[in-house]
Formats: sequence, C-alpha cells, structure tokens
Amino acid sequence: MKFPLLDRTPRVAVIRLQGVIAPRANGFAGPTLSAAALDPVLERAFALKRLAGVVLAINSPGGSPAQSSLIAARIRQLAGRRACP
Repeated sequence: MKFPLLDRTPRVAVIRLQGVIAPRANGFAGPTLSAAALDPVLERAFALKRLAGVVLAINSPGGSPAQSSLIAARIRQLAGRRACP
C-alpha cells in the first residue's frame, strides 16, 4: 500500500515548447515562445516539491536572440533559487 503523503520520490518536470521564439506573434503562423508567456509555466515547474530536475523539450525554428536570452536568464534564476535554501 502506497501513501502519497509519505512518497519521497524525486520529481522531474518536463516542459514541451513549440514555436518561434519571439516577443509576440508579429505575423508568425503558429505559436510563439516569449519570456513573458513562459514565466508562469517555468514558475510552476520549479515550484514542484522534491524537484530533481527540469527538462525542456523544444521544437523551434529559432527566432529572437533577445527573447532566447531572457528565457535562459529566467531559467537560471529559478534554478539558482532552488539550489539555495
């Protein structure tokens, strides 16, 4: 019998991202990935209890270097918070 409250199994968050990296649609067909749009998703992933890691599965043709940098900086910031109690 398993007790969910006593489960100490490490968790891995998997975030699947698809689309052009851009601050907003700007005429792109399909979904876009921006730092503002991804922030709630990243926050939720890094807030998991017993988090062992976060995996990003990204399918993107590329896009804005500025948005890529903002997204990467936010991921590093959230990971740094997890590392320091």
